[in-house]
Amino acid sequence: MRVTLSIPDDVARRFQASVPARKRSKLVTELLLKELSKLEGALAAACINANADAKLNVEVEEWQAFEDEISE
Repeated sequence: MRVTLSIPDDVARRFQASVPARKRSKLVTELLLKELSKLEGALAAACINANADAKLNVEVEEWQAFEDEISE
């Protein structure tokens, strides 16, 4: 898949000067995978913390006790 990105000119010039043309996609892929792993790890940690929050769990249970149907 091809993706178009906008990056600052100075960064693009440094990238082109430092990374050979045939290795750029591989480097970008590796950097993205590394960053995505960090982000996904942070999201998983936030979910674990939220699930461990007793006060939040009580609120969730209270909200789930409401019925979706409207009584006439």
